[in-house]
Amino acid sequence: MSTVNSATSSSYISSSYTSGLTDIDTAALVQDAYDAKMEQADVIDAKIDDIDLQIAAYEELQDLLGTLEDAAEALTADAELASTRDDVWVGKTAYLQSSDSSVSASDVVGVLVDDTATTGTYELEVTQIATAHKIAGDIATSATDAAGVSGDLSLALGDGDSVSITVDADMSLNDIADEINKQKSVSGVSASVLQISDNQFMLVLSAADTGEEINFSSNGADTSLAQSLGLIDDTGAYGNELIAAQPAIFSVDGVEVTRNSNTVDDVISGVTLYLYDAEENTKITLEVDNDASSAYDAIQAFVDAYNDFRSFVLTNQSYTVGTGADDDAVLFGDSLLSSVSRDMYDALGFRSDSSLYQSLSSIGISYDDSNYLVIDSETLENALVSDFDSVSSLFSLQTDTSSDDLLVYDADGSYSGSFTVNITVNDDGSLASADIDGDDSLFTVSGNKIIGAEGTIYEGVTLYYGGSENQSVDVTITPGLAYGLKNSIDTYTNTSDGFLSDRIERLEKQTDDLEDEVTKITQDADDYAAKLIDRYADLETKMYQLELLRDQLEALWGNNDD
Repeated sequence: MSTVNSATSSSYISSSYTSGLTDIDTAALVQDAYDAKMEQADVIDAKIDDIDLQIAAYEELQDLLGTLEDAAEALTADAELASTRDDVWVGKTAYLQSSDSSVSASDVVGVLVDDTATTGTYELEVTQIATAHKIAGDIATSATDAAGVSGDLSLALGDGDSVSITVDADMSLNDIADEINKQKSVSGVSASVLQISDNQFMLVLSAADTGEEINFSSNGADTSLAQSLGLIDDTGAYGNELIAAQPAIFSVDGVEVTRNSNTVDDVISGVTLYLYDAEENTKITLEVDNDASSAYDAIQAFVDAYNDFRSFVLTNQSYTVGTGADDDAVLFGDSLLSSVSRDMYDALGFRSDSSLYQSLSSIGISYDDSNYLVIDSETLENALVSDFDSVSSLFSLQTDTSSDDLLVYDADGSYSGSFTVNITVNDDGSLASADIDGDDSLFTVSGNKIIGAEGTIYEGVTLYYGGSENQSVDVTITPGLAYGLKNSIDTYTNTSDGFLSDRIERLEKQTDDLEDEVTKITQDADDYAAKLIDRYADLETKMYQLELLRDQLEALWGNNDD
């Protein structure tokens, strides 16, 4: 006999079980009783399977909305500090063009721009690139034999930190180069031995940085060893200057600039120039512009993410007349899915105050017959090129205050418009109250924060005041389509209190409770079947004994049936 404690296998007695005492099939009787007890567990198991499908569907919905939320976040800025923005609308890109068709602009100069760069056009001309100093000593007949010189060699790069290299007469050129390289991270000077022929070798010193000369006399150091090696002569002039140190010389809009490095990041704000080659009389036009290409890609990702969500909705709304909801429509008629779909559709219907681009349709994004979003690429590209800022304001949160002391710290997307807040401070400069047209019930104050009161149109708006005097400040907030959509999605996907997280958690709790119920039913069925086995075994034993007694009586008295 074997027992299986699982409702997925309603088998309690093995098919080979038989008592062998009577012709009664007790195994079948026990199995039938067991199956009857387990019918309720099978019903519950089916219910658990249905709930598991719902949980999987909600988790898929949560993932799809999370992807859409990420795509929306890439298209909008949070409030707080503008300097922390990382949305695509602050991105910049650069274009280079040469005045000489035979000279490639990218061969002359490279450029890297960051988000702080100001859009504009600059004219560059590179007349000299910076070079690193390289000198050599006298020719020696061996790199491994003793050089026969001794003393201390002072090394520095320009006015930088100097090091002292101790050389003795037994050291070869290779040994001297090794000693110099041990301190190259401090001195900025490295050494190597150049083999000119089989018996001609030179000690070569190279500067790590451009535009700085190798110096042997920092702080009045003795230069006699440098002279013995032939690196300088007795006047201090270089014995063999292989490459002279020189700065980079270039012009920006006709203004000549000199730098010791070919990497220049302190001439045009937010722009790093990489000088590759000197091309005198060749003008390189640098245009810094908004990164319309990245913005287009981000909008495309946003549309794709919404369409994936829309596909999920359509799957769960699929219905066949006469049959009902399709098998894949796990959330058919689900109120939460309907609420999500409605909120997404409402958010996409956002209209800005821009006179040019007020809605998705105005920049070439529309719905098809199935309410998927489609992009007219030409219209969208033209919109981004013609008025990048207006397209940005359609998607992203825009805030403005008339005082540097006040910033919009947070906004949930529900408020759009302008207002003037009157700020009152205490004698110590701390924030006391804030009102609009004398009504101080519209905001509450907490530390330096001015918080829109619950139930008012300013609910969800938080301002931060860093001043210490009474002020009246004009505030303008335009939430933007992507900003509003992101905040709307968060009410569903938030892991702490989102509607979807709450629904999944409740279903998982329901599943746990049902599984506990199945476990209890299974245990009860097992216990009941075990008791039946004992009862039937006892009954069969007694019947077997009676049969034996009957056989004995028949043998003693004979068969009296006749």
